[in-house]
Amino acid sequence: MTRTMSRRPDLAFVIELADLLAAAGLRTWLAGGWAEELRGLAPPGPHADVDLLYPAPDFDRVDRFVETAPVEEWSGERRRHRRVFELHGVPVELLLVERDETGWFTALPGGAHRWPHDVFATSGRLRVASVEALTGYREAIAARRARAA
Repeated sequence: MTRTMSRRPDLAFVIELADLLAAAGLRTWLAGGWAEELRGLAPPGPHADVDLLYPAPDFDRVDRFVETAPVEEWSGERRRHRRVFELHGVPVELLLVERDETGWFTALPGGAHRWPHDVFATSGRLRVASVEALTGYREAIAARRARAA
């Protein structure tokens, strides 16, 4: 599918997205720039997309949701660790967070990223990943990019 022109998501959109996913039985936690802003790790500013953590063994339920929900698939992004779709012109990225005997992890192409035990500590209408999870992931991605350079 061809990508449409993106709009900038605001907090009302983030809440609408969280409610839509929750109504479909998909529990997600806000991550990325929105989560960093809401946790006070970054100043308020414009956002181009919404990043979410999705704790599950696989993306089967997300794939069924994308097929039947009022969303557009964006760029055909269906990797083992990530799904991307578009809602109202806003890219939404879900990162799969699996669990094994040692805890939470995401199987990234360059190796697993281990999440802290409190990654999903918050609950409620708008769940936000923990400060430790956000800062740890940001540092891990920066280290991966530095090694690749």
